[in-house]
Amino acid sequence: MKIRLIIFFLSQILWIASSAQSPVRFYENGKVGYKTASGQILVPATYDAGGDFSEGFAIVIKNRKRGYINAEGKVAIELQYDDAGQFKNGMARVAKNGLYGFINTTGEILIPLTYVMADDFYENRARVKVGDKYGFIDSKNTMVIPAIYVNANNFSEGLASVQKDGKWGFIDVSGLTVIPFEYDQAYIFVKGEAKVRKGDKNFFISKKNKFIREEENKHEEREREERERERRKK
Repeated sequence: MKIRLIIFFLSQILWIASSAQSPVRFYENGKVGYKTASGQILVPATYDAGGDFSEGFAIVIKNRKRGYINAEGKVAIELQYDDAGQFKNGMARVAKNGLYGFINTTGEILIPLTYVMADDFYENRARVKVGDKYGFIDSKNTMVIPAIYVNANNFSEGLASVQKDGKWGFIDVSGLTVIPFEYDQAYIFVKGEAKVRKGDKNFFISKKNKFIREEENKHEEREREERERERRKK
């Protein structure tokens, strides 16, 4: 635990020191490289693809394998993964041979690659797939919410929409159902409201499961905007 905390704090220091002048991508002959903020080539354009820097590291891809370079342009974690995510709080999601887990900034495996699918951590919960069902783990790889859901979205504003028995509802970070399974589709909460569908009606609800407003029909919205423009011309 102490070693992990030390690694985490070191990664944060590295990120703070490098974020102001993180290398930027450039493209040449269909390949990706990185330059310094002043325009000096730091990494020649030899990678098939590359991501932005996060916490001092960027994902790079060559021959369909993913790894990480550091802010100095050096390979920090060998290109060996079939999928990879950005570092967040000193951890990154990676996959090899069809299974997902998490590593730290030194490449050490923190959470074994045992999941059929894994997503990034949101609100200290990562969506994972075990067999054909979804659940959520914490950063210690404790299955805090059992993998019992047919589908699930990531946590946002303390709630996650999940599906079982053909219906969607919402749970909190402890797994408690706070909005009943009564919707045919449900999305994440943004600014206190979430889009849901019941039958052929799309609308927004609050965290108390109260109706807020219907989703505006795009055609009707455009017509209203056109009428408003015509009104202003008069």
